[in-house]
Amino acid sequence: MFVVILLLLTFFLTGGVCGLWVALNVKDSAVRLERWHLRNLDLRAQAAGHLGPHGRILTATGFRVVGGALALLGFGMILAPLTAALLG
Repeated sequence: MFVVILLLLTFFLTGGVCGLWVALNVKDSAVRLERWHLRNLDLRAQAAGHLGPHGRILTATGFRVVGGALALLGFGMILAPLTAALLG
C-alpha cells in the first residue's frame, strides 16, 4: 500500500510542478509549446497536401490555462487526502 501511495504522490507532484511551470510561463515554456504546436500543424498539413491555412487550436494563453488546471489538479489530489487525514 505504501508503494502505491508513494507512486501516486510522485505522479501528482510531477504533474502539478509541470503544470505550474507552464502556467507561470517559466523560460517561455508556453510560448515554446505554442511554436511546437504550430510546427506540428504545418507538418501535418504538408503531409496531407493541404495548402491553405490550418485551424489553430491552442495559443500560449490556452497552454497556460491548461497548465494551471493541471497544477490545481495535481496539487489538489495531493492536498485533499492529506487535509482529510489530518482533520480526522
